[in-house]
Amino acid sequence: MAALAQELRPEVQSLPSPGDEVAPQKRTSARSLDTLSFEAQDTAKRLGLWSTLVQFDTMRQQRASGAVNAADYLEARQNVVESVMVISQEARTFVHFVEEEVARANAISAILAAKRDRALKLNTYGDLISGGISGMVGGGLALSDINHLTFDTIDAVEGLVQTVLAVWSLHEQKGEKRIERGIPNILSRLFEPDKGPSPAYPASVWTFLNSPSKPGGQTRREELVADWTKEGFCLLHHGRKHLRRHNEKERQAQITNTTQNAFRITSDLIEDRNAMLHQLRSSVTRLDVVMLELMLYMRNNTIATGKPSS
Repeated sequence: MAALAQELRPEVQSLPSPGDEVAPQKRTSARSLDTLSFEAQDTAKRLGLWSTLVQFDTMRQQRASGAVNAADYLEARQNVVESVMVISQEARTFVHFVEEEVARANAISAILAAKRDRALKLNTYGDLISGGISGMVGGGLALSDINHLTFDTIDAVEGLVQTVLAVWSLHEQKGEKRIERGIPNILSRLFEPDKGPSPAYPASVWTFLNSPSKPGGQTRREELVADWTKEGFCLLHHGRKHLRRHNEKERQAQITNTTQNAFRITSDLIEDRNAMLHQLRSSVTRLDVVMLELMLYMRNNTIATGKPSS
């Protein structure tokens, strides 16, 4: 047990006795800014963190040689920490706005689900009338003395009831007509970058979306828009016959709530909008991963292992 405890806990050094010489502690060699990934370096430069990191890196090297006092080093370190935390909180604030959009979409989806349930119930009633009740009535009349009600009359009544239920069922399945003109959602700004960021997009998030994830590549915003356009804005319903090239613009306008026409919201539209919102959320939360890499760099750790690098 003693050996296991010694293995699990960090090494504990005994306090030196008076008069004993204290050997200098070995320091892990500090990593340089060049060891950061392209994504971390590019993001830090675009968000104005690079000069703060360079200052901290210089202070750390000078502290190792004893050329700077602890107060100046801690101040440089605190500046980096504050900047990184602000950017991380801005990313999380934007994610909150995305989650609000998802919640609104889910509320509409719940309404459409209730309408589909009513449509299924009407279809069940139609099957019941067609297969059971009409047969019972027809058989009962054949056994009775009521001869003035012909089977043609029964068939006509049955057909009328089934038609009414079928029309009502189709109406329920079409979805709900909602006028949302003039209220673009958070996706719309991705298609109109020239208008600048909206209040829902913090400056750091907008800058991050408009920067590439790899050298010479498209920006993250361009990658999202290209993927959505390639799929015809039907991420979960790709290949639907009614979505042709000539009406993809209208589909985009409906997804982003920028259409000036009243349109009927359907379940497939809401599902595709939700899929796009989740992809946007995933792209923005990548900013937290980059900020984590910078924080671990300050601790002289690597993002992959979390252990001091050699």
